[in-house]
Amino acid sequence: MKEFESFMNYQKQIAQKEFLANLLDWDLKVNCPKNGKDYLIDVKSEIDRNIFELKTSNEYNVLLTQYIESEEFQKLSEIEKRYLKILKEDYDINKKVPVDFYQEYMTLCTKATTVWEDAKKENNYELFKPYLEKLITMTKDYYHYQYPDMDIYDAMLNSYEKGMTTKEIDPLFEQIKNCLIPLVHQVKSKVSSNHFRYPYSDSELKNCANVLLDYIGFDTSRGTTGIYPHGFTTKIQANDIRIAFQSTDNPYSFVSTIIHEGGHGIFEQNINSNISTISNNFPCFIYGLHESQSRFFENILGRNENFWTPIYPKIKELLHLPMTQQEFVEELNHVSLGPIRTEADELTYCLHIIIRYELERDIFKNNLKVEDLPHLWNEKIKEYLGIDVQNDAEGILQDVHWSQGNFGYFPSYLLGNIYDGMFLEQMGKDLGNIDLLLEQGKIKEITNYLIERVHQYGNTIPAKDLIEQLCNQPINANAIIRYFENKYRK
Repeated sequence: MKEFESFMNYQKQIAQKEFLANLLDWDLKVNCPKNGKDYLIDVKSEIDRNIFELKTSNEYNVLLTQYIESEEFQKLSEIEKRYLKILKEDYDINKKVPVDFYQEYMTLCTKATTVWEDAKKENNYELFKPYLEKLITMTKDYYHYQYPDMDIYDAMLNSYEKGMTTKEIDPLFEQIKNCLIPLVHQVKSKVSSNHFRYPYSDSELKNCANVLLDYIGFDTSRGTTGIYPHGFTTKIQANDIRIAFQSTDNPYSFVSTIIHEGGHGIFEQNINSNISTISNNFPCFIYGLHESQSRFFENILGRNENFWTPIYPKIKELLHLPMTQQEFVEELNHVSLGPIRTEADELTYCLHIIIRYELERDIFKNNLKVEDLPHLWNEKIKEYLGIDVQNDAEGILQDVHWSQGNFGYFPSYLLGNIYDGMFLEQMGKDLGNIDLLLEQGKIKEITNYLIERVHQYGNTIPAKDLIEQLCNQPINANAIIRYFENKYRK
C-alpha cells in the first residue's frame, strides 16, 4: 500500500496542474478577450512546464517503477496494469525532451493558435507563415528527441495512433481514394439540395446542442458547451468534458458538428473509472479510435434517416426548419464538391483528409517549402475534387491543427472511418438491425454497446488489437468501401 499511496499522492499533484492547464486552454479559446491572451499564454506556459517537469522527474520514475514492481500492482485489473505501463512508456519518451525546449515549443503552439485565429479571420496567410515555418522546425526537433531512430513523420503518426506508419496507411488511403474519386463525381448531382440558412443566436444553438447531446448519450451534467471558430472537445477532468462549436447559420453543419463532438465526449465520459482515478489526462496514442467514435455518431448514425425519426420534430422546432425530415436528411447526405473540410459530406470528407495527409507526409519526408503550401493545397483540391479554392481562409488556413503542432493528426479521421465500417458490420451481427434500433429511438443501446466494447478501455488497447479482438479480423478498408458503395450507389 505504501507504494500505491506515494504514487497516487504524486499523481494528484500532476492532475491538479493538468486541470488548471486544461481550464486555461478552454478559457483562452472560448472566453478570454483578445488583449488578455498574451498574459494568459505566459501563465499557461509556466503551468505546462511544471506538468512536464513533474512527469519527467527522477522522483516520478522511481515512484512509478516501485509501484509497477510491487505486490499491490499484481492485484490490479488488467486495464489498470496496462495503463500504468503506458505511463512508464510515456515517461521514457518524454524524458528525452529538454524541459526548456518543451516550454518553448508549447508556448509557440499556444501563440501560433491565436495568430492562426487572426490570420483565418483576415484571410492573411503571410501573418501565419512565419509561425508555421517555426512550428514545422520545432516539431521535427520535438519528435527527434522522442524517437531519435525513427522516421520523423512515422513517429508523429505513432504518437497519435500507436503502431501506424506510412507503410500501413498509404495502401489503405490509396484504396479509398481509388474508390471515392469516381464515386463522388458520379453521385454528386443525384441528390437534391436545400440550402436553408437561419440567423441563430448562440443561446438557440446551445439549447439545441444540449438536446442532441442528451439524446445520443452524452451526460450533460458532466459536460458543457461553448462557442469557438472550430469544433472541438476537451477534457478538463473526468466529470467536466467541454464541447465547442462554431456560431453558424447552417443547421446541417451545426448538427453534424454537435453529434461528432458528442461522440468524442461520450468516449471521454465512459473511460474506465479506475483509469480516471490514476490520471486526469491520458497519454493517448488512440486518436484514430477516438475519431472513429465521433465519426460513427456523426456519419453512420447521424446521417441515417432512421436516426431522426424519433427526434426530428423537436429539432425542427428548435432550429426553425421549414423542410420535412426526408428533405433534411437528403441535405445531410448531399454530395457536393466544396473546399471546407468541416462542412463536407461523408464521401468528400475522406478526400479532404487524404489531401492533408499527403501534404503532411511530404512536408516532413520531402521538406516542402512553407511558401509553396497554399499553392500545393489548392492543386490537390483541384485534382481530387475538381474545384478552385477562392482564398487561403477556405484553403490552407481553414484548419486549426497545424497551429497547435498536431502534425500527424489528420490521418486519424480517415482511420476512424475505416474502423467505423468494421464496427458497423460487427454491430449488426451482435445487435441486429441498426436501422430498426434507430427508428425505435433505441440509440442508447448502440451507445452502450460502444461504451462496453470500446470506450471503457481508454488508450490501454491499441486500435489494431481492439479491432481484431472485436471484429475477428485485421484492420482493412473493405467494410467502409462496402458501406459507401451500398449507400450511395443505391
